[in-house]
Amino acid sequence: MKKISGKNLIIQSGIIALLLGVFIFFGMSYVNNISKRNIGIGFGFLDDTAGFSISQTLIEYKQSDTFGRTFVIGLLNTLLASVIGILLASILGFIVGLMRMSTNKLVGGISKVYVELLRNIPPLLHVLFWYQVVFLNILPPFKESININNWIYINVRGITIPSFVPNANSSTFNILVFLAIIGTFFVSKMKKEQVLRGIHKKYWIWHLGIILVPLIYATMGNPYSMILPEITKFKFSSGMTLRPELFSVVVALSTYTSTYISEIVRSSIIAVPKGQMEAAQSLGFGPWDRLRLIIVPQAMRTMIPPVTNQYLNIIKNTSLGMAVAYPDLTAVFAGTTLNQTGRALEVMSLVMVTYLSISLVTSLLMNWYNSSIINKKGEMISTEEIPYDID
Repeated sequence: MKKISGKNLIIQSGIIALLLGVFIFFGMSYVNNISKRNIGIGFGFLDDTAGFSISQTLIEYKQSDTFGRTFVIGLLNTLLASVIGILLASILGFIVGLMRMSTNKLVGGISKVYVELLRNIPPLLHVLFWYQVVFLNILPPFKESININNWIYINVRGITIPSFVPNANSSTFNILVFLAIIGTFFVSKMKKEQVLRGIHKKYWIWHLGIILVPLIYATMGNPYSMILPEITKFKFSSGMTLRPELFSVVVALSTYTSTYISEIVRSSIIAVPKGQMEAAQSLGFGPWDRLRLIIVPQAMRTMIPPVTNQYLNIIKNTSLGMAVAYPDLTAVFAGTTLNQTGRALEVMSLVMVTYLSISLVTSLLMNWYNSSIINKKGEMISTEEIPYDID
């Protein structure tokens, strides 16, 4: 074991002492300042009454609820925008990435303009553009709402759709849906293992049975009651409204991030050896089969790590929704709650830890998926192990 010289030990000890001194100084200054303003320290304020309204909530909320509930509502809104943004960005990015590789000059030119135009504009301007220019000026006013069969109303305040109220047996239905998702995953994994062994069986019956169980229960048990929107003179008395702030954040972040994902997709496909494509052509694979069975599975190994970074950017950039009053975690908790309570340290620490936790969980899931397509030796599963029936 290498010994640390006396000089290096003195330097390192001095740096640590300096950092501790700075930390203690700022900590004591913070305590003194909040003591002068009669503000305590701790998370007891989470049980106090919030007293302010929130424009969009996924769960029931009243102004008499606590600050702790406002944190949950902000977190759910952040997760909602993040999940939708990730899905849309992945789909758009993959499609645009394939378009960039097209031999058709028109298709390739359109995709190149799309990428170069959108990725060189700050994401905050994307959000403001979609909100101020598109949604607030294209959608009709409230009194002139677009009515689709009394089920859906579209206006400048957003899209109002039917709401679903849980009944007594809704928990059982939720459990069945969760088990169906898990069952579908295991059946798909079992099918993949059988195919790698050269065994071809029809697993669609299993998938169909898994899906039918919660559907039959929903038909017979009626776990949720659907309430249609009812429009009054100034607002909707029922139904659920998806506000334009959510659409602005989701569309802006998904289109902006899709430009980076498209370049990742394009470069990952180019990185696949050209001989793989030529071998697939010589075996008689069509363009779609070559892409689906040969190229993309091998490109995924280099594609997933940089795409994970883009997913994390979407999650963190949802905080830009604060510019258009989207009630995410930053706007609701680090904004309104902080202003009303004055608990800067507690509020900001909780918000930062929450974003950190979401990012770590996302990274963990993506790393798990990445390892699932790579064998224990770190090599891609060879396509030679997969039997194909070539006519």
